[in-house]
Amino acid sequence: MVTPSRLLPDLVGERGVVASEAGAKRVLIDRMRVVAHDDGSLERAADLLPSGQITSLKLPTRLGGGYLFHASSRGSAQLWRAQAWLAPLEPLVQLPSEANEILAGFDRLYARLSHSHRLLAIDAQTGAAMPLGPLPPASTYGQIAFADGWRALVEADLRGLLVTFDAGATWREVEIDARPTSVAVVGGDPAVMTASGLYAVDARGGVTYRTLEASDDVQEPPARAQGPLGRRPLRAAVEDGWPDSSTTAVVARGGALARVSLRDGAVIDVAPDAYPEREAACHAIRAGASFGFVCGEREGPTTLYAFQPPLGMRRLMRFDEPRFVVASGNGALVIRGSCSEDSAERAGRAYCVVAADGRTREIHVRAPARDVGIERVVALSDGRIAVLSPPRLDASGQLTLLKGSDVTTVPLILPPKPRSTARDLQHGMWIEGFEEREPGVIGGWVEAGGPIVGVRIDAKSGKVTAGAPRQDGTGALLSGRFAFSLGEGERAAESTDGGMTWRSLDLPERDADTAASRTRACGPVGCVFRGWIRVGWGKTALPDDLAEAKPPPVLQTPLRAGSPIAMRCAALGSSTPPLPDKPPAAPAARAEGARPASSVTRSASTEIPTSPWAPFRNTPPPKRGADEIGLDNGAPYDIVTMRAYAWGKRGADWARAGRWLLRFDDRFDPDGGVRSSGVSASPWSDEASAAEALGVVSQGAASWGAYLDPGGRAALTHVCRGAGCSLFAASEGLPILPLRDSAGRAGNFLRPFPNGAVRLGETWFFATPGGSYDVVALWRADLGIARQLATYYRPGRSGYGVDPPRLVRRALGGGVGLLISAAPDPGVRAGSWHVLPIDRETGALGEAVPLGRKDLADTRIERCAPGQDGWLLDTSLEGSPSFDVGGSSPSVDGAEFRLRLDPGSACVEAMAVRLQGAFAKAPEKQNDVGASAIPLAATERATGRRWRLRCEPKDAAR
Repeated sequence: MVTPSRLLPDLVGERGVVASEAGAKRVLIDRMRVVAHDDGSLERAADLLPSGQITSLKLPTRLGGGYLFHASSRGSAQLWRAQAWLAPLEPLVQLPSEANEILAGFDRLYARLSHSHRLLAIDAQTGAAMPLGPLPPASTYGQIAFADGWRALVEADLRGLLVTFDAGATWREVEIDARPTSVAVVGGDPAVMTASGLYAVDARGGVTYRTLEASDDVQEPPARAQGPLGRRPLRAAVEDGWPDSSTTAVVARGGALARVSLRDGAVIDVAPDAYPEREAACHAIRAGASFGFVCGEREGPTTLYAFQPPLGMRRLMRFDEPRFVVASGNGALVIRGSCSEDSAERAGRAYCVVAADGRTREIHVRAPARDVGIERVVALSDGRIAVLSPPRLDASGQLTLLKGSDVTTVPLILPPKPRSTARDLQHGMWIEGFEEREPGVIGGWVEAGGPIVGVRIDAKSGKVTAGAPRQDGTGALLSGRFAFSLGEGERAAESTDGGMTWRSLDLPERDADTAASRTRACGPVGCVFRGWIRVGWGKTALPDDLAEAKPPPVLQTPLRAGSPIAMRCAALGSSTPPLPDKPPAAPAARAEGARPASSVTRSASTEIPTSPWAPFRNTPPPKRGADEIGLDNGAPYDIVTMRAYAWGKRGADWARAGRWLLRFDDRFDPDGGVRSSGVSASPWSDEASAAEALGVVSQGAASWGAYLDPGGRAALTHVCRGAGCSLFAASEGLPILPLRDSAGRAGNFLRPFPNGAVRLGETWFFATPGGSYDVVALWRADLGIARQLATYYRPGRSGYGVDPPRLVRRALGGGVGLLISAAPDPGVRAGSWHVLPIDRETGALGEAVPLGRKDLADTRIERCAPGQDGWLLDTSLEGSPSFDVGGSSPSVDGAEFRLRLDPGSACVEAMAVRLQGAFAKAPEKQNDVGASAIPLAATERATGRRWRLRCEPKDAAR
């Protein structure tokens, strides 16, 4: 037999193929790394990758070359490196999340995390976390293609496709006429794939369009001619071959005789016309002093050949019909049927026995009809012929020995214990293929309806010895003294002594494969089964062969604790009284026969209930005349609170006599913050249409909201029904301006994003979702007419947790921009802000301007000086800022800052917090702060009372 053993995957088709190059294929299959050469030879790495989805990446020389292997399962991703495809795996890093893909960047690796689709940068040599580095600042990234050490194509959030030619020092927009479906490297250049073709970007920045249709002059390389053993010579050698040395086996296929290396499956030598039966299937058996082949065609003749060194075959016998041939294990053969080539009927069942020296003898076994065929015939090395009659329920069985004309009968003596084994031997099937294991000892197998039992019979005494039963529901593979049992799960076992002993072994997990060969076979060369080729028997040559690779270390990125913002504040008094217990009652209707003020009418049969005519943040509602009714609605619990009021005489023409008013709150104003538009003419014709528009009626309920310009004096309000919204521009003291599109339509706008509106002079800019989830529309409204200025796209795989785009403006200048949040660097808890300046006429985005970290940690907090410019935004800060407001020290939450940011500078214009509970002003001497302290507006959640405070950082307090 061949030993030691070696396990290889049985490659079928293109399964597991990663790449083809230089006459070989790199294959990643069943946790193994394999190189499959065009000549059919195989090479395998010694170590196994873990279970789960495995991908590989060929690393460029700028990252050290070699290969990266990535396994993602059970909530984590593990990465290994190898200097060559089959080289030992070197643990790199284990990520805290599964990863969809690994990219080789300019000077680092990028992992796209599965749960969020965010990118994580990794040092390719150490596995340490790194900043995203040369990528353009963005909230999230779509597809990325790195062409070499200088060029890359990136799909950045909102900015779209960007290309760099200097390793990320600068990025510029790629202008194409279609939406990209993917990006890739084609012909060495980064390329954008679309539905109709691709746009390749060359090294000079030129963009060339190519269709996806294959060129007529492109020809496939000619397929390599297969040898007589096909694409899997190693499987052929194991399945039907015979070892002629410890490292080679000989196999006959298609008229050719080939010698195959058992190390890698390479065909060493071929005799192309070794035998004429090219359509016959040939199987190697022990014959004579060496081995031979039994070749047979379906429903055709059977031919026996002897191997003739160095690589030839000599015909021994030929029969015109199919014959059953079994080797006796000592060079002799037993052929069912007559020794002559004809198939004439004779008395009894005929067997042709061919001795190891080539002499033949024909015997006839006579038995009752019910016993015909159960006998097993074995030619012994001393010239005797043994006819085994297996035991049955009514007989213990016997061994009949023939020597010349002498006949000797020896009863079988079954083992008395264990009883289960004796029962299996008596009830089981004694399988064909019994052979002489050693002089005078016959061995074979018994299948007992589940258990497999190996038996040995002493020809002299008839004593039967049984091995340990082996349970195998899948069916063991048996061939002479060799057996392989898959057993339960992945725990297999082998026997090389006819089942007397079994040795357990582990098989790696396999990927599901419907194309795997279903045929199974075993022999002295090894076994083929269920997608595996196992060459040899016994232990492996390497004690750690197929050992699982060492797990990589877990990524460790300890957070550096920044200096959280801590403010000490002094209360200066309240600016608004608490809410009254009950809202003031509306004046009673004085007109004779008029309905009370609690309702208005849409028609004679339908009543429209009125709203409560409630105050807004402690500010009384507008005054109405005694004969007027009022309708109001709003958003009292939003971050930006607002309320809309409409009033007029019942039954009058409201388009001429009706009026309405919008009020909103600047939560950063410690002096009250309530802003009111000017009283404006009603846009509704009567009280019924006004009630429906304001959402007072139950049918078609409307939701109100407002977007506060960071200056605090203007708001873009909306009322939405379903997906459609009506927008109204409200500025302090000015008439309300309804917004319409260029066709004059109102009510068809989509709800803007939170913090998605700013007012610049008399012009409003606002951002809404587009026609799909990955589209952002930028609008510009001048004198109430809104037009869509630009469309921006978000990557389709942006995932969850990405901040919606928000608009900001310059505090003093005329700039407008989109504020984006970039991911934090490793070891830092907070991300950073960047602003993309917007061309106010075209909507084109400029280069990202860095504005600093989102927690302002380690940044000096100062009040904005008069005339100080910067990007103005209202925002909360990361890092949990704390406020000591003194007084009764109520719980403080919802801290927000009105900031002016520029690269390298930040100042605070005002701050706002919410107070849980009532606030009591403390003595002034305990709340003394500097004159340059920052204003703070603190609002009690329960009462709406607002307090004026001034704060400064605790480390600067006196």
